[in-house]
Amino acid sequence: MRTEFSRTMLVFLVIGNLGILSGCAAGRTEPLPPETAQSGSAAAEAGSLETVRYEIRYEEQTYTKTAYVYVPASYEEQEPMNIVYLLHGSQGSASQMAEDLAPLLDEWIRSGEIVPMLVVFPTYYPDRSFVQADYTQDYPLNHFFARQEVPLLLQAVESTYHTYAQSTDAQGLQQSRMHRAFGGYSMGGVTTWDVLALQADAFACYLPMAGDCWLDRLSDEPVEEQLMQGLLAGGYGPGDFRILAMVGSLDSTKYTMRPQIEALRSAYPDLINARNLLYWENEGGGHSQASLEAETEHGLSTLWKE
Repeated sequence: MRTEFSRTMLVFLVIGNLGILSGCAAGRTEPLPPETAQSGSAAAEAGSLETVRYEIRYEEQTYTKTAYVYVPASYEEQEPMNIVYLLHGSQGSASQMAEDLAPLLDEWIRSGEIVPMLVVFPTYYPDRSFVQADYTQDYPLNHFFARQEVPLLLQAVESTYHTYAQSTDAQGLQQSRMHRAFGGYSMGGVTTWDVLALQADAFACYLPMAGDCWLDRLSDEPVEEQLMQGLLAGGYGPGDFRILAMVGSLDSTKYTMRPQIEALRSAYPDLINARNLLYWENEGGGHSQASLEAETEHGLSTLWKE
């Protein structure tokens, strides 16, 4: 994956006791300037990239995190809008992913392939000093992000933009979960499975791309049981969630994704069916930027269409 080339909310997180210490009010920045000038109807229909900031505490240090938010041209502050969170892979960044995908989002919305939606690009790195070449070493950060940081990210973003959440507390997020999705590519895909297991009350739709679940690194419990723990604890049924797993047909990660998906289908026949767990291969795709874009396009095109 490529390396990193305001309503602002400060939220504090402590690892250890893992308790929220404090938060302060939000303030919005100006949209990021476009890389190239646009004209005519295309410019009128172009969305904008904005930023939301919040703070976490990780390993006894405080870090300011920045999430990039794609705001479609049709967004109106008085009308709620569906929202999806998309996470980059190893060595990637929120800013680069946002810059790469924003013009494509404009194009897909303009063509009617996807419905207008807010798209949030966060990062699981506390800062860029955590980036390293060995992607397997990222997983503690992926797991921390899924377990502890996601609620803070949602609070920061959805107190800034008008989504279907009437509030950003646990109840408000749960009541609006059908209007919220989470996806990611490569190690972002690995993180997406963790989000399914740990944040089922906040999200109904999941788009893991080119990555399987690594929860078995933390527990001897079968992965399929860990993945379903949040849905089962929440009393959710087959119509309450949807997973679309995607991978390139030439991407070796499909060989770890397929067995996991089959295990889910086998272990939970009353919960998993052909409508809520889907698998799609990007024909000819490898583990690449092109595959990220193709799989993102396919995944987003399935959201909120029914």
